[in-house]
Amino acid sequence: MAMVIVRCPGCDGTKIYKHGKSENDEQRYICQDPECAVKTFRLEYRYEGSKPGIEEKIITMAANASGIRDTARVLGISTDKVMETLKKRGN
Repeated sequence: MAMVIVRCPGCDGTKIYKHGKSENDEQRYICQDPECAVKTFRLEYRYEGSKPGIEEKIITMAANASGIRDTARVLGISTDKVMETLKKRGN
């Protein structure tokens, strides 16, 4: 039997437990560290816009005068995700 050590993407901790399945039948995990900012996560994401770090890339591209459609095309995500991220960060 092969064993995979799962680490939290937020705190790099190993106190990780299974936390059900997503609607796409992919395993979800939960970090038990109370100081960790990331609570639930998956090992693999199907949609590029759900991956960790994509929101920072959107903000960086917007700061460098990239348009919404340009950002979506380069990152391989929807324009709705770009707009949602920019609206969230605008507050």
